[in-house]
Amino acid sequence: MKKSVLFLLAAATVLAACNKSETTVKGSKEVSLNPVSIPSVKAPIATTAFPDNNTIFVSASNNKVKFFEGKTFKKDGSVWKNFEGTVQTPIYWPLGGTGSFDFLAFSTTLPATASWGDGDPTSDDDVAGLVVINYPSNYEAPAAGVKATQDDLLYATTSSSSRSTALPIEFKHALAWVNFMVKSNIKVNIKKIELVNAYTEGTFTVDQTFNTPQVSWTGGTPADKAILNYVDDNTDNTLASVNIDGTTGHEVAVDHVFGDMGILLPAQPIPNFKITYDFGGGELVYTCNNVRGTWENGKKYTYKINITFNEITLDPTVKIYDDVSDMPINL
Repeated sequence: MKKSVLFLLAAATVLAACNKSETTVKGSKEVSLNPVSIPSVKAPIATTAFPDNNTIFVSASNNKVKFFEGKTFKKDGSVWKNFEGTVQTPIYWPLGGTGSFDFLAFSTTLPATASWGDGDPTSDDDVAGLVVINYPSNYEAPAAGVKATQDDLLYATTSSSSRSTALPIEFKHALAWVNFMVKSNIKVNIKKIELVNAYTEGTFTVDQTFNTPQVSWTGGTPADKAILNYVDDNTDNTLASVNIDGTTGHEVAVDHVFGDMGILLPAQPIPNFKITYDFGGGELVYTCNNVRGTWENGKKYTYKINITFNEITLDPTVKIYDDVSDMPINL
């Protein structure tokens, strides 16, 4: 009888141990993210504070084997956690295991689509090694009186063996931020600046199968992109051009910001610029084709256009009469 009691006690002890182990699994640390963005850019993100409304799309691998793929992390409290639709659905770190976890993520408010790893969601490939993001068109010149809006594209790669705190993850800018400033030596109305055959859409690839992550852009369909300016951002008195007329706030010799936020573009060779202007005699267009190089992602470019108009003047002279002499007249 005593043996039976002992066996029952032993069985109860084993059962309690099993229950305790199961509780530990349920209570293991949830995977959460603590993102920041590097300064560079819906408007350019120009601080390290990650936007509260941004969703993070993320995949993770452990020892080159998929842990999870294309999950949606949203802000919940002070960190970002996994959501299925509108429901917060925790993902937990696995118990035990060796090696660090690799993470690959991107964030945008545009309807971008992505292919992770080998593109097969059913395989256990290294989804944190490669992502190809199809980035939709990001810019159309707004109508006069309407403020321009654009959306940044951010990406991040990181590795971690820590499972006790929210994962710090620093996002970088996948786009170049291009800005223009103009001034003139006379009164003039700069109507618009156009980028000739620039593209605002394309395919962005992040490949961290190398020791150092590699990124690249493949451009979409190029087109002329006009940048409009709104000179008075705090009132309804908005204009679709810069009037440099010498009055206060519109001084001739001052660099005027052209475009209320510039333009965000995929990395690409620098296109030609077309400047449309008038000073009372109708619109004229000047094409600037002497700027060369490449716009690189994560960099902010500010072009200061100094326009010098040369006055049309005359310097008259009179050609001396040709002397025709010795014209005899015989009577």
